[in-house]
Amino acid sequence: MSSSCSLVCLLVSLGLVLVFGACVPENLAQTHESITDVLKLKEPEVGKRPLFGSVIKSINTSCQRKEQVQLMNRTLDIYAHIFSSILQHNQHQTHDNNGSPALLEHLSENSRSQVQMDLMKLQQKMENLKRRLNRLHHQQPNYEDVLSQLNKIKVDDALDQRKALAEFNEVYQAACVITSHHCGSSH
Repeated sequence: MSSSCSLVCLLVSLGLVLVFGACVPENLAQTHESITDVLKLKEPEVGKRPLFGSVIKSINTSCQRKEQVQLMNRTLDIYAHIFSSILQHNQHQTHDNNGSPALLEHLSENSRSQVQMDLMKLQQKMENLKRRLNRLHHQQPNYEDVLSQLNKIKVDDALDQRKALAEFNEVYQAACVITSHHCGSSH
């Protein structure tokens, strides 16, 4: 089953690249790859039931729907909270609000420092993208079901954090498609 999950994840990733083109900068992909093994983002439990699958599916390549911008904006908000939670937990406590160990707790000091720097780079890229996205749209959400699912994501939960980090490139890619020149000007 884990090989089929991996195959599905690979096919989805390849499909996004083929459909959307290469929007994720190489250095961002390398930064993400550097934390993938350390944080065990390829484990089957992380690949099951993606957190943002419904958001990515809702993004069509024509970029004509304003709801897509709203969904991506909310998705990036959740990432901002996840990044903050991971980085704050590492500095202030070793367990999250649910009593689970903090995500970076098991890492050596050197690995933890490198992962923190990589997470800060990912966070900065995401924040820059979110600023561009915010300029595109400011209406009330129409995708209530998907927004409801996004609101149920537990940003302090280590498994949800790992799932979100595993899906980062796909979410970044989808947001990039929305903010690209042909998408931003169609609104």
